[in-house]
Amino acid sequence: MTNDLTEARDRLIPPSRLHEVAALLNMPHLDETAIPDDDDDALQSKQQAVLYADIAEWARLSAQAAGQLDELEPSEITDQFAYLVEYTDQHAKGWQPAPSEHSHGVTLADTAETVARTVLTGYVSHLAEHRDDYQLWLVDSLSLRASVWHVETAETRPRARRSYWPSSAHAYVEAGISPHAVEIRTPTQIYRFIDQHQLTPGTDGWSRGNDDVLD
Repeated sequence: MTNDLTEARDRLIPPSRLHEVAALLNMPHLDETAIPDDDDDALQSKQQAVLYADIAEWARLSAQAAGQLDELEPSEITDQFAYLVEYTDQHAKGWQPAPSEHSHGVTLADTAETVARTVLTGYVSHLAEHRDDYQLWLVDSLSLRASVWHVETAETRPRARRSYWPSSAHAYVEAGISPHAVEIRTPTQIYRFIDQHQLTPGTDGWSRGNDDVLD
């Protein structure tokens, strides 16, 4: 046991990397364990311990949920959700559809909140993996928003019941139907995630030198 504990201590990763792990696991309430701004070693160690404990508990729950998937009948997960990723910056007038085919679509899930988190994390990952393709668009003031609609509920709204309108997020926006979940990433959160992706071994390069990641 002592040797195992020593090996675990030697293999600890910093809080900034733990936040990346937490984001990839779609952990909720990440802002509650934000990385301290100062360099106090004791505070960093405490933050590290809290993050490891939170990730371990979330991983336990996730493993339990994953184990139950085989027990579910296919008909039990049939809720459709339409999603749309939008952006804004200091030069934009309000929120505009974000570029790429990854910014909109329809998917099956349990909750709108889950779709919003998953879609937005996936979109930021897409930006990180294709940063050169978006370098003229990725301004420092860029913010991203994922809006999600429960399709069956949205279709019950009078303004959505038009035969020539497809079941899509764009149609719901045009009809003025409020989304059922919204997830937002600030410019700081976006660039922390992208920069950490760039600094991780095996990715396509090195960037701004910031070790923080998506909160």
